[in-house]
Amino acid sequence: MNSRNLYGGAFELGMTSLNDGDFAEAFCLWRPLAMQGHVEAAYHLGWLYANGNGLRVDIDKAVYWWKRSAAQGHNEAMFALALAYTNGEGIKKNSQEAFKWYRAAAERGHGDAREIIKSKLLKPEKVLINQLKAVLQSDWLSERRVVEADVVNLRAGPGTEHPVVKRVEAGARLFIIDRKGKWLLALDPDDLSQAWIADWLTMVSE
Repeated sequence: MNSRNLYGGAFELGMTSLNDGDFAEAFCLWRPLAMQGHVEAAYHLGWLYANGNGLRVDIDKAVYWWKRSAAQGHNEAMFALALAYTNGEGIKKNSQEAFKWYRAAAERGHGDAREIIKSKLLKPEKVLINQLKAVLQSDWLSERRVVEADVVNLRAGPGTEHPVVKRVEAGARLFIIDRKGKWLLALDPDDLSQAWIADWLTMVSE
């Protein structure tokens, strides 16, 4: 039996032990694997420390193992790190560090991380402005549009009954993060201000 099969067998035994409530056995099986670079073992070991499953709660060690796992591209470990820095339970809250890990997870397809980033764009924190502007360039996040008409009204809601909040000229680039019918919620990349624009007044930007 090769080493990969041995490692895989030990990891699965650890999962069985975890499901049976034998956290000490899971720890003993996973820690050697995590030390040797097993990405899933490192991720799950982090949760044993975070939850205090058979161990004293130690968020610093949880973060250590999640970072080991995240360094190998594990997006759930990245998301766990983001949550840890958001909640600040056992470690100091750090919104910028949290956002870094949300973005890393989102770039690898993590659905919840993507939704959190979208929510932060709608209510941007000042300390995250530069990071939020940068994330607008991500293909998964937004559709790019260019204003076609000479001067276009952007409105507070999706419809002409809503008041005008700003005007933009032809050629203005906008990032679209939501849609209601034929109306688009657009973000101005310069200041992250948001307003609604009629779909037919724009064209898709290549």
